[in-house]
Amino acid sequence: MKSAGFRKFLVMGLPMVLISILLPVSAISATKITPGTTCKVFLQKITYQKKVYTCTKSGKKLLWNKGVAVAKPITVPLPSSTPTPTPTNQPVVYPTDLSPITLAAYQDFIKTYKSRLTDEIPNIDFIINPNMDKVLEKQIVDNINVTAKFFAKERPLNVPLRIWISMTTEFQWIYDNVTSVLPVELLDGGWLDMKLARAKADPDGFMGGGAPGNDKSGSAVLFFNGTSKANWGDAFWSQVPSHEFTHVVQRYELGNSMAPMLCWVREGNANYYGFLLAGRNSQAMYRNFWLQAMSRIPTFGEEPDFQSKPASYWADFFVQNESRKGSQCDPWINYILGSMAFQYLAGTYGNDAIQSFYLGLKDVWIGVCDYPISQEGLTCPAWKSVFKKTFGITPEAAYPKFGQYIYDEIQWAKGKEILWNQEALKIAPIPTS
Repeated sequence: MKSAGFRKFLVMGLPMVLISILLPVSAISATKITPGTTCKVFLQKITYQKKVYTCTKSGKKLLWNKGVAVAKPITVPLPSSTPTPTPTNQPVVYPTDLSPITLAAYQDFIKTYKSRLTDEIPNIDFIINPNMDKVLEKQIVDNINVTAKFFAKERPLNVPLRIWISMTTEFQWIYDNVTSVLPVELLDGGWLDMKLARAKADPDGFMGGGAPGNDKSGSAVLFFNGTSKANWGDAFWSQVPSHEFTHVVQRYELGNSMAPMLCWVREGNANYYGFLLAGRNSQAMYRNFWLQAMSRIPTFGEEPDFQSKPASYWADFFVQNESRKGSQCDPWINYILGSMAFQYLAGTYGNDAIQSFYLGLKDVWIGVCDYPISQEGLTCPAWKSVFKKTFGITPEAAYPKFGQYIYDEIQWAKGKEILWNQEALKIAPIPTS
């Protein structure tokens, strides 16, 4: 019974408790209150005409006092929740300084890039996997279109190109589509099978693209695969679209062949333009990409003590590269040292000279070698005559200059801050045009 009574108190009594708590300390009266007149309830307070009167005891009588003016209320805003601001990448002030040759190359590129801007639409068929990440898709599409316009003088915009784009987890889709359109000879060596195997083994880490050549109808083919780790703040990913498109241009200039190019010429040139086009809207961003690229030299285990190597060591790399097969271009060192060689050439001779060099490679082997590439897989040395004609210096004389530039760049990069991923994105917005 006591329990039932307690429950009844909770139901019936609690509201009364709340009511008593909410009663005002003083009431507001419409009846005139006159100080000194009698009142009935000791210490009762009545507000009348902006004064608070209190019922006080005077001898045996209860009388209203003189009253106290009501203080003007001060409005104090109640605490309110503050909306969480939308996260934004606050820009950071990042240095823009470059070494003299690198700066000259970048400035010449920007001048060329701006002079080639056009509203003409490239003849590109983008074939997108339904599960493709939309952010990565936009990065690829935007930068492929820009790169196509940049190279329109070398490869006209009306020349067709088909591009398959998917996440690495969907690489089987790329494999099935690409194998169905490529001539069988372009699949020799099982290179695409190896990429498929790698995609299955490392779906979160393996990212990039490929430029295998022209399909059965004569249209150039590209493909790209991204992962959740891909982001524009990483120089590797940001240069991929333009890097692979540069290979399309190379093939177009050389008659659908890569044969006339040494490894450093083929991959270095693609990396060179890849970095430049990725950093086209910001010299600071380009500088950071360039530092990222150089910092990766030891991470692949190829040159762990690269900062201690003399200029002659790097010059000898290019001598040794002449006897390297076209199938041996994968080590990162070919990509980064090759791009540094083109950085030197562009900073010294300009972008137009580089394009003249490529255009001269197409048929230079005719009458010198039976084929542009030997049965042993080595490039016909006739390319050297084009190099000499274009740059006014033999490759043998250029190699020490490459080596010195590479050495100087490595020393320049020592101790400089490098930003990665989301931090790098604070330097400048992702370019879209």
